[in-house]
Amino acid sequence: MQPLRIISFSFLALVTLLTTGCITTTIRNFSMTASEAPEVHGANTEQEPFSALWRFTGKVRYNFQEDVDITDDTYKDGSLDDLFSDDVIMVKKSTYRMGGVDFSGKIDFLYKVGWFMCGGGLGYKDGAFFHTTLGANFSHFELGAFLGVYNQYSEMSYEIEKDDETDWGYDSDFNASLFGGGYAGFYLEKLFFNLSVSAYEPNPKIEDIRLGVPTITTGYLTAGYRINRWVEFSVGGIVTYTSEEFNGGVTSGISLYL
Repeated sequence: MQPLRIISFSFLALVTLLTTGCITTTIRNFSMTASEAPEVHGANTEQEPFSALWRFTGKVRYNFQEDVDITDDTYKDGSLDDLFSDDVIMVKKSTYRMGGVDFSGKIDFLYKVGWFMCGGGLGYKDGAFFHTTLGANFSHFELGAFLGVYNQYSEMSYEIEKDDETDWGYDSDFNASLFGGGYAGFYLEKLFFNLSVSAYEPNPKIEDIRLGVPTITTGYLTAGYRINRWVEFSVGGIVTYTSEEFNGGVTSGISLYL
């Protein structure tokens, strides 16, 4: 009887699964503002061993305004509950709204032991972010890597169809994401050049649906001049890549050292 009971139970479970109707949710139109990934770099000069520096930086940036189609790279971000759910999420259209003018501010702390450098930073760029930094600083060049959290502020609009009912919505909220990348710098006396590449993936949520969206990768190529021990200026270009599309921009800023 035991095998028969097992077969009967399995059959009933299969019938229940097949006869239980699933809920299909269609996201007909979703768009969100998305910022370029934060910029991180090193000391911009040879730092003395066993010394520390504090740097305060303010920058203005302009990125060409563009609506990036991310439909093919948008999906429902799965969770443990999805293993026991037959709900289906369909995405018809999804867009990043990127570009425009923005301002950023940042505080960096760097400490050097031998050639090894470590530190961290705290800043604001369409949302607060912080990071830790590990790298190497030599006589004419430096390089390093960083990892942090970006709590980006986004404005979202959407149109959702569920159970033959359509809901239009607008929301604005902060969503936290990990970000990370690397940097390299070359300097000669008071002149310096930097390359910084960082990436993050926004973490939007609408109507209790957590969406997976494509990674945003941003590269900053800048040149600067240290006027004296306390002040430096920099200018440069920006390239952002997401969902097989590139977008460009420019940046300039001033830094104060302690």
